[in-house]
Amino acid sequence: MAALVAVATTVLWTGLNHDVHYVLGCLRVAELPASAVFVHRPLGDRLFMAALSPLGSDALIRLGALVLLAGVVWWLRTALRRPEATLVATATGLALALAPNWDFLQPEWIASLLATAAVAGALWPRRLWFSALLGGFFAALAVLVKYTTLPAALIAIGVVLVLDRRRAFAMAAAAVPLGGALFALAVAIEPREWRWLHEFSVLNGASPLGGAPMDFTDLWRTVANEAVQAPLLALAPVSVVVIFRVVRGWWPVLPALGAAAVFAATLVQAQWFQYHLDALLPLSAGLWGFAVARWYSAFGRPPWALVLATAALAVAEPLAAAKSHSWRVSHAVTVYWVLIAVVALAVVAAALEPVRGGRPLFAVPVLVAVAALAVPVWPSSPYSFDFGWSDSTNADRVRAFTTTTAEMAGVRDAIGADTPVLYLTFGDVDYYLGNPTPCRYPSPVFLQRGMRLPEVRTLRSYAENAACLADPTPRYLVVAPAWFDLKALEPGLAGEISRSYDCERAITTDTLVVCPRR
Repeated sequence: MAALVAVATTVLWTGLNHDVHYVLGCLRVAELPASAVFVHRPLGDRLFMAALSPLGSDALIRLGALVLLAGVVWWLRTALRRPEATLVATATGLALALAPNWDFLQPEWIASLLATAAVAGALWPRRLWFSALLGGFFAALAVLVKYTTLPAALIAIGVVLVLDRRRAFAMAAAAVPLGGALFALAVAIEPREWRWLHEFSVLNGASPLGGAPMDFTDLWRTVANEAVQAPLLALAPVSVVVIFRVVRGWWPVLPALGAAAVFAATLVQAQWFQYHLDALLPLSAGLWGFAVARWYSAFGRPPWALVLATAALAVAEPLAAAKSHSWRVSHAVTVYWVLIAVVALAVVAAALEPVRGGRPLFAVPVLVAVAALAVPVWPSSPYSFDFGWSDSTNADRVRAFTTTTAEMAGVRDAIGADTPVLYLTFGDVDYYLGNPTPCRYPSPVFLQRGMRLPEVRTLRSYAENAACLADPTPRYLVVAPAWFDLKALEPGLAGEISRSYDCERAITTDTLVVCPRR
C-alpha cells in the first residue's frame, strides 16, 4: 500500500521533467515524422517517446510508462524462477518507478527498463536460441536509445552471467549483430542518423571525446549527489557483503565492473547530470532485494545491519534534502562524510552480524525498502543535493509547470493555436506552447551551441538549422532570451532574423519574446 501511494503521487502530482518535455515538445510541434526530427536523442529514444506522446498529459504518459514497467517486472519475476524472485523483481521495479524525476523517461531510464527486459528475456525461455534472441534483442535496444547506455546492457549480461553462463554468452553473441542490424535499419530510415551520431560529441564541448580533460572531481560530486538521493545505491557495498556471506564466489567483481562502466560513460559525457547514473538504481535495488531475501531464506530473519542502515538513511536523507539550498551547499561536505561513515559502519556490521537469533519480521525490511526508494519523490526532494539544479525541488517543478502553462496559454491566445512559428527556445517551450513549426530542428541546439563552440558552426546540421531562419512559413519567431541570446548569433544569421521578423513589435512575457513576421 505504501508503494502504491508513492507511485500514485508521481502519476497524479509530480509530472515529467523538463528534458522529457523537451523531447515530447519537439516531436509534437515538428511537421515531420519522429525519425526525421532532431531532438538530441537517437532514433530509438525518439520512437519510444513518440509512442507514448499520443497519451497526452504528463500523468497519462507516466502511467503508460509505469504499465510497461509493471509488465517487465512481472516478466522478470516469472523468469527468475528463484525463491528471491518476488523481492528482487519488485525492488528493481520500484527503483525505476520511483526514480528521481529528472531520471524518469530519460534515455538512461529507458535503457534500464530495456536492460531489465533483457535479463527476463534471457532467462525466461526454455530453449537457448530463443533466450539468446530475446535477451540480445533487448540488450541491443538498451544501447541504441543513447549509445552511452551501453553499461546498462553490460550490467544485464552480467546478471545473466551469474545465473546461467551459457545464456549470458549466447545473449551477448546475439546482441552484437542484432544491435548492428538495428542501427543499420535506423540509418536506412533516416540517413542523417549517422551524421547526427558523429555530431553529438561536437555539441558537447566538455567531453573528453572532443579533447577536453577528464574531470574526476565532478564525477565524484555527481556520484555523491546521487547517493544522497538514493539510499539503496549508497548501501550497495553493504548489500554485496550480506550476499557474499551467503553466496561465495567471484560474482562481486561484476557489480563493481558494472559501476565502473557507468562511471566511465558519465565521465565521457562530462555533463554531470545524475540521470547518467540511472543504471545503478535498479542494480543496487536488485542487490538489496536479493540480500534480504537470501539472508532470510538462509537464517530465518532479515539482515538487520543492512535493514537498519537503510532505515536510517530513509529518514535522514529526506530531512537533509529538505533543508534550504544555502544550508545544503554549506554543509554538503559534512553530509557526504557522514554518509561515508554510515556506509562503512554498516559494511563492518554486516560482515560481523550473527547468523542466529532474532525474529523474522519480514514486513519490516519491506516497509524500509519502500521508504528508502521513495526518497527521490518527496515534494522537498531537490534535483541534486548541492550540484546541478540543486536549487530546484519537485514542488518547485510543479509550481513552474502551473506558471508556464498559464504563460504559454496567453501567448497561444495572442498568436493563434495553429499558427506556424520558428522556435529559438529550449524544447520544453515547444511542449507548453504547442504551435507547429516547419523546422527539422524544433529546438535550435546547433545554433545555440554554435554561439560558444566555433567548431559547431562547421557542421552540416548547423547549416540545416540556420536555413530554417530563411523559411517564409513561420508567422512568428519565438525566442527565449535566457537560453538563446540573439546578440551572440553570427552577424549574417542575426541579419536574416532582423530582415524577416519585427522584434520592435514583439509580444513579451516573463520568459519569451515573440516577434511577428515583417
